[in-house]
Amino acid sequence: MANTPVLVNGATVKISFGTVSQATGGATSIPAAPTVAYTCYAKSLKASISGQTIDLSTICSNIDAVFETRKSGTLDLELYIDKDAGPVFRDKVGFLCKVLVDLTTVTGATFTYAGLVTDQSLTLDPNNVQMESATIKLGAFGLTSISG
Repeated sequence: MANTPVLVNGATVKISFGTVSQATGGATSIPAAPTVAYTCYAKSLKASISGQTIDLSTICSNIDAVFETRKSGTLDLELYIDKDAGPVFRDKVGFLCKVLVDLTTVTGATFTYAGLVTDQSLTLDPNNVQMESATIKLGAFGLTSISG
């Protein structure tokens, strides 16, 4: 049985960034609509989301009572570098970022993630496919709406 990569088949990734990095002038808000839209193939996309809770159980309670206080997580992307646009995340560590993932092969499969770019790397080996990787800390800097 052949392995079929899901994301390489019709995934559109739209990315927008704040205007300055946290380190150089404080984080600015992310535009509501992507400032630049990239249609690219992704080698992989992994979203890990967790909800933090507080315990609301009382003494002598026989049930667990918890209340969700916030969501956080990470979004790890591996993208093929477009020959015209170049690396999307180059020099974007420290910027707030919004990523819209639209799996056009699956009806209604659109996911939105927002957070802070914490890691970026490039693989520029002439004998291999040119790749870039990025990690986005979800829920960072007050961006708590995570849908997916």
